Amino acid sequence: MYEVRLWLEKTGRLKFVSHLDMFRLMQRAVRRAGIPLWYTEGFNPHPYISFLLALSLGVEGKREPVDIRIVGDMELSEIKDRLNSVFPEGLRVKEAALPFNKPGEIKFAEYEAVISKNDISAEELKNAIDCGGLVTQKSGKSGGKKVMKTVNVSEHIKRYSLNEDENNIYLSVILPAGSTFNLNPLQLIDAVCRYTGKSFTPDRAVRNRMLLEDLSEFR
Repeated sequence: MYEVRLWLEKTGRLKFVSHLDMFRLMQRAVRRAGIPLWYTEGFNPHPYISFLLALSLGVEGKREPVDIRIVGDMELSEIKDRLNSVFPEGLRVKEAALPFNKPGEIKFAEYEAVISKNDISAEELKNAIDCGGLVTQKSGKSGGKKVMKTVNVSEHIKRYSLNEDENNIYLSVILPAGSTFNLNPLQLIDAVCRYTGKSFTPDRAVRNRMLLEDLSEFR
């Protein structure tokens, strides 16, 4: 038995497939592909498939890590090819490799959001992000119950940059990610809308990669 880290690309309409449904999709795909997965023991054995960090609904992923455990000695290239042959449109394995970093080492994620200039100007967007007081509502827990909490998004923006062309603004931003606290660009844009009084969503939001504490790439 050995562990394999799959790097998935999730684009197009699949961005609206939930995390739970992605897990089910993956279970069906590995069975159809004939991948010899290791199964857990006990009364309800199931294949070991671990999505390291859930992707928010409506956000695409360019390099999403999923760990699986293989029984036998199937080559990494064959695992990749077999899964890609059964995956639906919008989902593919970009790479199959041996894990290097531990899942708990993920601290940040790098995102890109494409925003129409019909919704907001680059100057307005920059002024909002730099204001220091962007807030949004984020689900959390209090006393074991789910509650909505107000979060100061400005405090958690690690780094950002803006580029633009004739029609769009391209926001690149690094936000917290991992097992303890997460923010995504849709929440950042929601905070911008609250601050500016505008109402819009990005034309596209993509998680490009995950990062370690020192901002080097998670592998």
